[in-house]
Amino acid sequence: MTRTTTLIAALATLTAVSATASATTLAYSSFDTGDEGWTAQQGPAGSPYAVNWNPTGGVPTGNINYWDQTSYDAEWFSASASFLGGGDFSSAVNNGGVSFDWAADLGSAAQMVQIAFTMGSNQSGGAVLWADAVATVDGHWYHYDFGFDPSTTWMIQIVGNPPAVATASDLNNVLSAVDGMFITADTVDGMDGNVWLDNPLIYSVPAPGAFALFGLASIVGARRRRG
Repeated sequence: MTRTTTLIAALATLTAVSATASATTLAYSSFDTGDEGWTAQQGPAGSPYAVNWNPTGGVPTGNINYWDQTSYDAEWFSASASFLGGGDFSSAVNNGGVSFDWAADLGSAAQMVQIAFTMGSNQSGGAVLWADAVATVDGHWYHYDFGFDPSTTWMIQIVGNPPAVATASDLNNVLSAVDGMFITADTVDGMDGNVWLDNPLIYSVPAPGAFALFGLASIVGARRRRG
């Protein structure tokens, strides 16, 4: 009975340790106190537009909003320099991703929401890395999460080359030197729809194997002490 109880306790400890293996935040904006320097623009080389900051109505409070007033141009929410920091998010490749809460009140049944990262912009060797997902457009908030791994189909276009499916090496190269991050802010060209954004987050997750090894070592140590 003592051995069984001890083993169950050890397994319970392992479960508790694993549960605490939360994501590490690499970049985050809550928008709870302001727009935090985010803007809207027509891609990496486009002119920036101001976004509207809303102190309430987000997930759960502050958020930013863009209302398309530029006719037939498409705009994206553009991350601030403070959000991007040094631009190295390579630690999240195969071990993390990017997520955000997003809402729109105008769009088609096949509306897509897109996330894109730039490296070097339009310079020689520069690249754009992007992924998208089918969006729900009904004015309500929805959460989108894109893993930096094969669970998400990432595309890449290196300056001077056609678009291609990104490899793990491509992900690592771009995410180690990001100079821009963009999220869909305009759903229908030429129509004045609203798009809202909250809680953009780039994160990495501790490898579960490390915690499993810790738990195993605890069990083995307990057995040795009993011996």
